[in-house]
Amino acid sequence: MPRRRVKVPIRTAEEKAEEQNVEVKPEAVEETPKAEEVTPTTSPADTREDISAEAESSVEQVDVQSLLKEIETLKAELEKARAEAAEYKDKYLRTAAEMENMRKRVEKRFAEEAEQEKLRFLRNILPVIDHLEMVLKHSESDPEVLRQGVEMTLQEFLRTLEREGVKRIQSVGQPFDPFIHEAVEVVETDAVPPGTVVEELQAGYMYKDKLIRPARVRVAKEPGDASR
Repeated sequence: MPRRRVKVPIRTAEEKAEEQNVEVKPEAVEETPKAEEVTPTTSPADTREDISAEAESSVEQVDVQSLLKEIETLKAELEKARAEAAEYKDKYLRTAAEMENMRKRVEKRFAEEAEQEKLRFLRNILPVIDHLEMVLKHSESDPEVLRQGVEMTLQEFLRTLEREGVKRIQSVGQPFDPFIHEAVEVVETDAVPPGTVVEELQAGYMYKDKLIRPARVRVAKEPGDASR
């Protein structure tokens, strides 16, 4: 069975006072607001502002989260870069140490090879010394023995130099060559063509294809040739 609504009359404060025989002052009487005069506490505009504020707060929270994620990503990349830099530094130091050790080994090897070459050259010189000692030992009895001994020693010494790559420059009877000869005098003669070396005053030597010392020579010219 549906319930019926019963309207209850609203009594004012004056009516209540009359029933209780109480005098009510006009300023003390409060009017009961009517239902239609009650205004809502919130307006649509306030509601929109609240929604907007909540949306802004949500956006700010999302931005902060994104920023934190980006910071974490940058930290990870920084740590990775530091690790790679440390690895490259370690490789560089290892390579530098290996290069330094290699340089020392090469220098040591060259020094040892140079010492071996010196020893080898000295061993080749020893027979020359032996020949000289023999010549001095037998020179007192016969001067001819001394001369022959000196010649043999000289030939042995020249052979030793040839084994080392040193050769004596052949000058006498050869055309004058300013690259290997040094002319100290010009001699008038018709026995040989002009410009021919007629005498060697000091021997010259070559080491392979390099000049050690030029030969000092006398060079022929035509008799009566004043231009030479």
